Amino acid sequence: MATTRHGSRCRDWTARRIHPCRLCRLCPEPCVRLQLQDPGDRQTMKKLIHSLLAVLASSSALAPIASAWGQGAPWPSRPIKIITPTPVGVGSDIFARAYADRLGRALQTPVVVENRPGALASIGTDAVAKATPDGYTILFSTSNPFTMTPFLLSKMPYDAKHDLVPVTQALKGGSFIVANSAVSAKNIPELVALAKREPGKISFASYGSGTTSHLGFELFQEAAGIELLHVPYKQSAAPDLLGGQVQLGFEPPVSALANIKSGRLKALAYTGSKRSPAMPDVPTLSETYPGVEVFTWLGFWVPAKTPPAVVARLNKEIVAITHSPEMVRLINEAGLDPIGSTPAEAAAAVDREAQAMGRLIKAKNIRID
Repeated sequence: MATTRHGSRCRDWTARRIHPCRLCRLCPEPCVRLQLQDPGDRQTMKKLIHSLLAVLASSSALAPIASAWGQGAPWPSRPIKIITPTPVGVGSDIFARAYADRLGRALQTPVVVENRPGALASIGTDAVAKATPDGYTILFSTSNPFTMTPFLLSKMPYDAKHDLVPVTQALKGGSFIVANSAVSAKNIPELVALAKREPGKISFASYGSGTTSHLGFELFQEAAGIELLHVPYKQSAAPDLLGGQVQLGFEPPVSALANIKSGRLKALAYTGSKRSPAMPDVPTLSETYPGVEVFTWLGFWVPAKTPPAVVARLNKEIVAITHSPEMVRLINEAGLDPIGSTPAEAAAAVDREAQAMGRLIKAKNIRID
């Protein structure tokens, strides 16, 4: 092959045999005149020209390449955000930050916590439901947005069954049914007897209509065949409970233990499936009414269509963190128990609870809006 130079701006491409500008016809000043001496060279060049022109003529042919490049990016390659639908400083927020710190170390990427409380946790949950399903936005919440909220709100911003998928159940715990020290009952049988003598006069405080504390007392009343007076609070009822303005409360261990140990409140029962490790002398509610359990569990969810490999990796790391000695100690100190389930186990738990809570909410005609 011989060449004749025409353009002063170009270099000699003899060693490459075929000049790219000549092939695609984009150069206004052809810099190489190809003089093909071998018929085989002509056939080779024709095939190459046809192939290149076919690719350049179809922009859609480049899309799969770009897509493949995007999909090939390693995960995680940027910071991850955990959204918790609760205010700063409450129990779930504290655990969200404990997990974020350890998950960041495990994945070697920053993990930050963002609080989006309100509307029975639907605001924060909806933010995750509408996030890009790429593993960079995660929900840390109780199961309530999936098992209770859909039955309490007439209009839901997200589809509880289809917009998010669980990663794992992280931890769980029941609550103490507590009484003001002035209440004469020392246990559940005595409380039931007292309530039957004075129907509708003994009051119980909740953290608001439709909350776990409210529905927990509804389950208790249904099982015991008694009638109590519901007093919903927007914030903590502890001051009024301690002061005697309300007689009963439904308190998690983290907020109840100090007042129980000081004698200012009496623990009548624990609502979990087994006695609380923090107060093993307090019987469970199910010891009096078999099958009646009320517990809250916290877990992780991601938007639907998040890549299965990302869900699996998150599950692996979070379960390992949950069962680490340091995290087990933190969980137990709060009166809770570690879980660390598979995604399938978490999904099954949500389905069971949604059926039970849906039945109760409809039977009691409880609505929030």
